[in-house]
Amino acid sequence: MSDTYVFDTEAVVAFLYAEPGHESVAEYFDAVFSGRDTGCLAETNASEVLYLVARFEGIEETPTPTSLREADRDVRALERRGIRIESADWRLAAEIKASGGLSLADAYAVALAHERSATLVVGGDDDFEDLPVTVEVCQFRDHGV
Repeated sequence: MSDTYVFDTEAVVAFLYAEPGHESVAEYFDAVFSGRDTGCLAETNASEVLYLVARFEGIEETPTPTSLREADRDVRALERRGIRIESADWRLAAEIKASGGLSLADAYAVALAHERSATLVVGGDDDFEDLPVTVEVCQFRDHGV
């Protein structure tokens, strides 16, 4: 495994909400927070984390001004602790998206991991099995949520 990790949205949400498998994600985050390893989020995944947290913390899954601030605070806290929010090549992400069943955010995570020669930390989805680019994938749990 590399010493650089790209986290998909599911990994970050699992960490923030203590979902199944969050302990594994916490180990990767601890390595990043301590400076031993490098951790990244594609901008698209950071946006996805922000809107999901805003919905989860909102009223009946509708974001509120308070839940949007809380979500922004959570993403910024990850940044302050060492998680870098980076852009991925949009053309590469589009090619990855065009090749199969990944979401657009997942395609950006794959593109960023490929560009950085990083390990991609994902949940239990099988969407990452046949990728059109070479990426080391690490599943932190063996089932979806």
